[in-house]
Parts: sequence; C-alpha cells; structure tokens
Amino acid sequence: MDAVGWLRRRSRTTRLLLVGGLFLLVGYQAIRYAGRDPDSLLAYVGGALFLLGQLGVFTGLALWAYRLLLAEYG
Repeated sequence: MDAVGWLRRRSRTTRLLLVGGLFLLVGYQAIRYAGRDPDSLLAYVGGALFLLGQLGVFTGLALWAYRLLLAEYG
C-alpha cells in the first residue's frame, strides 16, 4: 500500500491535518537543529514550515468544525 494512494482516499480535512502536522514537526525540528544562530537559513526555513503547518492544521480544524456544524444544524 503506497502513501499517495492512502492519502488520496482521505478527505481534504484529514489531509490538511496530516500534512499540517507533518510541517509543524519538521519545522520545529529544523528550528531546534539550527540552534541559537540568528543567521541560520535552516532556522528561517524551519520557521516558515512551522507557520505553514500551523495554517494547515488551523484550516483543517476549521473545515472539520464547519462540516460538523453543517451536519448537525444544516
């Protein structure tokens, strides 16, 4: 079973949560690996991935809440 096929069968909400969480983890590890060097490009890339991950997870949760409310009250 390949990962692309497994992800393709999931909903958009699940994909946003999974990919956003992955970006959060990779970004966090990149920031930690870069250390305290303020000129480290790795820290900037890690920060960008971390922010993209937060955006993806937040969007996934908002979409999940919207679908839940729509199913309950729609």
